[in-house]
Order: sequence, then structure tokens, then C-alpha cells
Amino acid sequence: MIELEKVYAFIEINFDYLLAVDDEETVVHASRPLKSSVGMKELEGVSLEDGLTPSSLRSFRTAMEKARKGSGEIVVLSHRDWDANPIPLKTGYAKTTEGGIYLFFGTRIESISKFSDSEKDERVKELSCIYSVAEWIEVSRSINEFFTKFSEYLAPGMQYPDSTSVYSEYRGVGYGTPPETDRKLQTTVVVNGKPAGSIAVFYDDPELELLPEEQKMLNEIARMLSLALERKELSQRLLLKQEEEAEYRRRFEKLQREIEQRTKELADQQKKLKTINSYIERSYRDWEMSKLRFETMFQAIPDDVVLIDRDRNVIMTNKEDVDPGRKCYSTFFDREEPCPDCRLDLILKNKTPVTLTLKNGDRYLQVHALPVFNEEHEVDGIMEFYRDITLEKTYEQQIQQADKLASLGELVSGIGHEINNPNQFIRGNIKILHQALDDILPILDEYYQDHPDLTIARLKYDFFREHVSTLLDDMRHGSERIKSIVEGLRRFARRDEGLLIDKIDINTLIESSARLVEKEVHKHAEIELDLAEDVPEFTGNSQKIEQVLVNLIVNASQAMPEGRRGLITVRTRVEGEQIHIQVEDDAKGMNEKVQKQIFDPFFTTRRAKGGTGLGLAIAYRIVEEHGGAISVSSTVGEGTTFTIRIPINREQDAVQSEPEEAGEEE
Repeated sequence: MIELEKVYAFIEINFDYLLAVDDEETVVHASRPLKSSVGMKELEGVSLEDGLTPSSLRSFRTAMEKARKGSGEIVVLSHRDWDANPIPLKTGYAKTTEGGIYLFFGTRIESISKFSDSEKDERVKELSCIYSVAEWIEVSRSINEFFTKFSEYLAPGMQYPDSTSVYSEYRGVGYGTPPETDRKLQTTVVVNGKPAGSIAVFYDDPELELLPEEQKMLNEIARMLSLALERKELSQRLLLKQEEEAEYRRRFEKLQREIEQRTKELADQQKKLKTINSYIERSYRDWEMSKLRFETMFQAIPDDVVLIDRDRNVIMTNKEDVDPGRKCYSTFFDREEPCPDCRLDLILKNKTPVTLTLKNGDRYLQVHALPVFNEEHEVDGIMEFYRDITLEKTYEQQIQQADKLASLGELVSGIGHEINNPNQFIRGNIKILHQALDDILPILDEYYQDHPDLTIARLKYDFFREHVSTLLDDMRHGSERIKSIVEGLRRFARRDEGLLIDKIDINTLIESSARLVEKEVHKHAEIELDLAEDVPEFTGNSQKIEQVLVNLIVNASQAMPEGRRGLITVRTRVEGEQIHIQVEDDAKGMNEKVQKQIFDPFFTTRRAKGGTGLGLAIAYRIVEEHGGAISVSSTVGEGTTFTIRIPINREQDAVQSEPEEAGEEE
């Protein structure tokens, strides 16, 4: 049961006219617009039988009977004494706390008094459709729900309801299927003075005609919808605003409670802070003293030390040129992203110290990283110690290279003998074949004059005669090459048996070596000498040193790109107790992998052009025998520099040796 006044208020919000009648057919309530339209100030207490025309009374009684059963009808309100136009109304029935009540409601529409009876029936049908639509817009929960089922309420008002299709568009959203024909009725829905959508009605059967009256009905529905949609949008905005205000009040009240609780907690914290403040001050003074002692010891550590947090920020370091706060990988390694072998990642994973060796530019660093734990024994950062071991690494590589060459020497000494013996047979037999061929060819030439179809080894004789000498020469050159390689291996395998007793003027030796290779090198590059004055002599084997110089200069010329003449610069300098000799070129350069293998025996980048890979290995051995060292630095696309360092004064080993021959390029 609902209160009667609430029923009146609800209907009057949505409809212009309202007439309420009780079971005794007496008017108990009438809206002001209705009273104004009929020109009467009071309608309450009037009996339907006393006021209505007979036809109007009959329609009211029929509609009231159907309304009690749940169906709505359209009635025409017409008083026998009123001068006003008849008013069509929709019928309803409600049970309230005060008993059953009949409700007749509607909106201001065009008068139907001017229509005939048949036209009135059709008009009543249209009005029924209008009121059904009006009722649906009011009871639908949302505008979207209204337009979704709008066609079900509009179609019954059309002349052919079963063939009627409706397409609506509101606020950019379409409902139904758009018409593909121009035979349609269309009207615009205006809300708040602006077009908000449209309604199109059409028959699926193209033979059916649309009536002008149906267009008028559609226009009336559009006008009614405009008002209803304005009210519905307004009510939705008001509802949303009310919900927002309610949510705001809830959040405000919650915030007030939180502020009160937080204020209480802060008061408790202040009491606690006052209690421990004096203790903190004493601890701070002790901490300052400990910090000073720690920083003094920290700065005294000879290695580079850095404290790094979990985000790779430098917290503390003993390097004077590094400011805390920067990323460790950019500070120490000039990188834009973390190192591939990041010690922090390893320690965060395993929680154990890490020690490794890494290369940073031309330097080798031994890194020892320790985890720094917090109170929960979680890794809070790491402390790293960097030690420069570049010098130790260089010595280690030189020792490894010397051990490698010594081991290889023992191996190749036996191999050279085994290869050289069968090669001697080949060389001797080739000479015999050459002599035999010189004797046989004249005989064959004479025979060929009489036998032009002569073939030897399935080759025509003229072709065989032209190329047979070339075949033997190739065999002889191959055998000589085997002999040369074996001799190089044997020279490489044995230590120098002679004394290193020559007094060597390195500048003079370089000038001599440059003249020696000038013809071969001139095809590819120019040689430029940059020789320091007053370079002291040193004791050694001038022939071997010349072999090294020739090998390096020739290699540099052979590394020049095709189609470009390069420049080879030979320099001498005195640094401390060492003479430095540099052979620099602007050729193709080498990558890091090739540089690591360049002094290995049999490693060559010119295998296809006849390189054996022994030249630089022998040069390495010769420099080592003179107590010196040889190194290489190279950049791809820019060039290569070989540097020889030979001590001026050294303890001499009296070892006899045969002169070495220049080896092949790397």
C-alpha cells in the first residue's frame, strides 16, 4: 500500500492533467492545470454522473471497470456545462492506504472535438500510443532502456503495427535498424532548446502508405519526449549530485575520524619523542666521532672503494673526483646502463661476496664485492673494492705466450723432420720429370705432325703441350713452399745458438730495413720515419731485429684497403731505460678478438693469400730473446700500432744462433 498524496505528487510531476475518482464515482482530487483548462476552480466533490455528458460517462465507467482488471484505456473528459474542449486522458487504478482510487491523467494536446466519430476512434488510438510512450518514459529506469524498447510502444499507434519499424538516435547512440528507404516519417527530438536526437518510422512493406496523421502523432510524441527527457535528465543529474554529496559527506566524516585518530597518535608520539630525544643527542655525538674515525680509515685504503645502494647509487667513495648520488656504472665505467656482469644482481640473488676480474678500457680491474645487510638481514647494498691489475695481467699474458711458444717448439721440431724427408723426394723427382719432358717433347712434336688427333691423359696434344710445363712448375713451387714452411717451423722451434753481441743503432737499422722493402711496400703505402735523436745503442742480433722490422712493415702494407695508398710511420723514442719502437699504419685495423690471437703460431688473416701465421710468432720470440716485449693496439677502420720495448742495458746470454728469415703476415 502507498500513500495517496505520494501517488498524486508522482503523477503531477510527470503529467499536466490528473483527475482522481473514488469507488462512488466522485471526484476526490484534480490538478490545477486541469481546473484551469476546463475553467472551473473546484472539481473535488463533483459526481461523474452529474457532470459528464452521457457518452463521456459511459467511456469513464467502461475504462474504470477495465482499470480494476489491470488494463488501461483512453477516455474523453467532456462536461455538459463546460465550454472547454474535450480532454483525452489515460486510465489507471491504484490501491492506497485510503482504499482503491481511479486515476485519469494526461498532457495538453490538440483538441479532438473537431473530429468525426470514426476519426475520434483513430485519434483515441493515437492518443493511447502517445500515453503509452509517456508512461514508458516515466517508468523506464534509464534513457537507454527507454529507447531500446521504444518501438514496442510506438508501433501500436501506427496504421499497420505489424509492419512498423522504428529507428531512434539519441546523444549519438542509435537504437534499431536504420531505414534504407526514403519512404519514412522523421522528427527531431529537442532537449533544452537543442537537437538531441531523431526518430524515424517506416513500413517494412514498400506497398504500405504512411499517413499525414501519423506524422502529426510522431511530432506530438517528439514534443512530449522533449519535455519528458528534459525532466528525466534533470532528475538523473539531481540524483547523481545527491549521490556525490552523500559520498562527499561520508568521506568527510571518515576523514574527520581519521584526523582525530591521527591527532591522538601524534600526541602519543610526541611524548615518546621527548623521552628518547636526550638519548638521540648523546648517540649523535658518539656517532659523529665514529664517523670521523671511519672516514679517516676509509680514505686511507689504497684501492678504490665505493658503497652502492640497491638502486646502484654511489653512497660513499674514497675517490676524490667522484660525487655521491650518481649511478655506479656511469661513474666508474662511463656506461649508460648497468654492467652485464653486475655484482649487485649476483649478491642480491645469492647474498654472498663476489670476486671477479673485468676489463675497463685498457685497464684490468680485480673487483671484490661484499654484501651490506640491514637489520632484517636483507641486502641493502654492496661495498666494492677495485684494484688495478693491468700490469700483472700484462705480465701474465706474456708468460702464457712464452709458455705456449715453448710447448709448440718441442712439437714442431719433430714434425718438420717428418715432413721434410718425403718432400725431398718430391723435389728431386720434379727435376727429373722436367729433364725428361725436355727430351720427350721434341719427339712428341714430330709425332704430332703426322698424327693431329694425338691425345695424352685424355687431353688434346696442343692443349697438353701448352700447359704441362705450368703443371710441373706449380708442383715445384708447392714443394718449395712446403720446404719454406718447414724451415720456418724449425727456426721457430729452436733457440738462438749465436751470441747477441752486435751493437745495434736502431735508427740506422730502421732506415736500412725501409730501403730493403721500399719496392714491395711502395705499391700499397708510403713509409715515413720519425726517429728520435741520440737514441743509445743496445746489444743484440741486428739480423733478427731487422727481420722483425721488415715483417711489421710488410704486414702493414699488405693490410691496406684496396684502391687506397696508406701511410706507415716508424717511430723511435727513449723512455727511461727502454727504447720504444712503433710501427703505425692507417689500414683496416683489427677487432679485439684478432688482437688476442695475433701472436699465436699459425693464426693468420691472409690464409687465402699464402699467409702461414708464423711471422708475428717468430717476431714475438725474437723480441723476447732480447729481453723486450711487443704489444699491439688497433681500432677497426682506423689502423694498427705495434710497439716494441727493448731494454738498453741487460744481462746477456751467450747463445749462438743462425739468422732468421722474415715470416709471413699475421
